Amino acid sequence: MDGWDQLAAIGDPRAIAARIIQECNTFNLSALRSDPFGTLMRSTEITVTIEAGLVNTGCGGGGYYRPTPPTIHLHPATSRRDNFTLLHELAHHLQQTHDQWGYTLIDMDALIRRKIEEAVCDQFAAQILMPVGVTDRHDVSVHPADVMAGFFARTRASRAAALQRVREMLPQGARWILAVADLDGVVSTSASTYDDPPPPKGFAQEGFRRVAVEAMDAAVRREFHDGIEYRTGAVLDDLRVEAALDCEERYVFLALRPTTTNGSGTWTFPAQECSNPLCEKVFQPLKSSGRCQSCQGFRCPYCHRCSCSAPDRPTTCTSCFVPYTPAEMASGKHECF
Repeated sequence: MDGWDQLAAIGDPRAIAARIIQECNTFNLSALRSDPFGTLMRSTEITVTIEAGLVNTGCGGGGYYRPTPPTIHLHPATSRRDNFTLLHELAHHLQQTHDQWGYTLIDMDALIRRKIEEAVCDQFAAQILMPVGVTDRHDVSVHPADVMAGFFARTRASRAAALQRVREMLPQGARWILAVADLDGVVSTSASTYDDPPPPKGFAQEGFRRVAVEAMDAAVRREFHDGIEYRTGAVLDDLRVEAALDCEERYVFLALRPTTTNGSGTWTFPAQECSNPLCEKVFQPLKSSGRCQSCQGFRCPYCHRCSCSAPDRPTTCTSCFVPYTPAEMASGKHECF
């Protein structure tokens, strides 16, 4: 089968996707790279159907492929996200209709087939959207944040796709934590190449906000003493950070690596101080009932308040300067001595 049996035995999605791209003669790959949506909409071989109410199937993130007739059902998101989804679903079509690889897929166990077919689809989309140059291969081990920003600037790929492309380009054994955050430090996507976990998505990192401010002026290369905070209250420290602002100046690409000799960050578990001025007790996060969904602050195990539920009126009488009691704070009544 001209090497397809060997590719199937090895099971390397990158190599399989590269071979499918090499043998593809039904689509203009340059056109797919520059305008995936327009190219596929004009195609006579496959139909793209836009369905705003499409339920997320988990395949490609925002769509799915049906072979009869060949159709990509797209749940539209942002244009860059749609580009990856469309190429991912196109790869299902190219794999299943390939005169050799298609039969190899049919002979596979269903679970194994799904796993490898999905992985090949991701690789196909990544390789079409973000071809890797010699400079990229050299820089990725040294300045992965710059490479992520470069992919986003010169291609039609999303920020998340750029991060995943860099993650899979990093050499085996490399220890990097990759993230994309908005200018307020809120993480939109992240990944780790080793045991230390990535920063949680949708969670604001004060350290990332400070790095984003610096990145507005120039690329960042420095030690990162703020640490990465996790929802449990744990903080990962002893890291270096590099960061590059995206070309739209709306998000920052970050890459962090450990500075310790054992190649891992240092875990700390800082105590929290209650934000209620009538309480102000110090407690360990594990004693809290959890974070508030609004302010993300830990609820105090003593007064059961967080920062957004703490009283905002004065805590001391402006006439007699005597602190209000909890009962007086609750009732709003106070009599001076």
